[in-house]
Amino acid sequence: MRSNENYLPHIATAAFLTLAVLISFQLFILREPTRIAADETYHKNTAVTAGKTTFAKNCAACHGANGEGSEDGPSLNNKQFLSTVDDGTIFSVVSSGVPNTRMPAWNQVHGGPFTDEDVRNLVAFVRSWQPNAPDLVVTVKPGDPARGAAIFDATCYACHGKDGIGTDRAPALNDTVKLHQFDDAWYRDTIMNGRPAQGMPTWGTVLSPEQVNDLLALFDQWRSAAPAVGEKPAATPAPTATVLPKVAPTAAPATPTVTAVVTAAVTVTEATTPTVEVARPSNPGGPGQAVNLKGVVASGLKIYTQQCVKCHGEAGKGGVDNPGSSDGTIPALNPIDETLVNTDIKVYAYNIDLFMEHGSTPGGPNPTSKMTAWGDEKKLTPQQIADVIAYVISLNK
Repeated sequence: MRSNENYLPHIATAAFLTLAVLISFQLFILREPTRIAADETYHKNTAVTAGKTTFAKNCAACHGANGEGSEDGPSLNNKQFLSTVDDGTIFSVVSSGVPNTRMPAWNQVHGGPFTDEDVRNLVAFVRSWQPNAPDLVVTVKPGDPARGAAIFDATCYACHGKDGIGTDRAPALNDTVKLHQFDDAWYRDTIMNGRPAQGMPTWGTVLSPEQVNDLLALFDQWRSAAPAVGEKPAATPAPTATVLPKVAPTAAPATPTVTAVVTAAVTVTEATTPTVEVARPSNPGGPGQAVNLKGVVASGLKIYTQQCVKCHGEAGKGGVDNPGSSDGTIPALNPIDETLVNTDIKVYAYNIDLFMEHGSTPGGPNPTSKMTAWGDEKKLTPQQIADVIAYVISLNK
């Protein structure tokens, strides 16, 4: 008969090992917050160090070596600024820039040199000032109606019409009754936060406080001189977008087979072969899907402000240097190259679309700036390209 085996030592060993494992897990869990905090501190310090280098190379010239500000840029090392502006807003302003100021768009998404990581590092560096930031009294320049008019012409007129008389897309602003119905605080909130449900964009991350003050100064000027409702001259409808039937090519490849993107009470005739040599991009390719889509001027304006203004200037006026190119500057879009213009809207849209789809390299030994292939590189959707085409055509009416 077999003797009984003694399992007690094995059970004791298993219990001890189990207890040891449980204790090890508890010790690991207890030290995990410290480890995570140490890792976060390391990554934060790394980001701050990288942001400091980027700031010194690119931002200090306008905002000061320590963010104290200068005539060319506001102070950033400021307790009031850092306590009222969140990281997302700083990221957005650095990325897209501020129109009508010396603040350019820095993010590659908007045509600049920085990646998202570069911008986040800059934000981390600016935020690192907050614990010891001085409480500076920021003097905001009083609004200037002349500057406000320039901003309005560059950002607002496409929807609200020339001189604010309104269009079929947005109401008149140059109206005594309406201007007295709402005060500056209401207009400031509308400009800064928009009315998305009604198609009003959010301009708070695009326009600076000074620029908003300039717009309000323009509204004040209108408030004292604007015609009352019903007395203002009839508004000429701003360009609207529509889709026209496709037409088949009738001759050489230069004859476009596209649909119209924009009309402005224009009678569209059959596409005709241009009688002059039309400017064409250096990169090959035909029209994209955009020429078959409905373009919206207001949407095109916003995309232009985010993506194109850095190269082609406010409202397409140009004047941006392009060293190494034959012309020395990036071409203006307002007025646009006269060979691209055509009374047939189908041809007009086709001419612009080729540049946007495929990009182009200017003539010259070594041009610094080249036209981005927005379509081929999928940086803009066909609908966005159609909207920009609509806006560019509207600038040349």
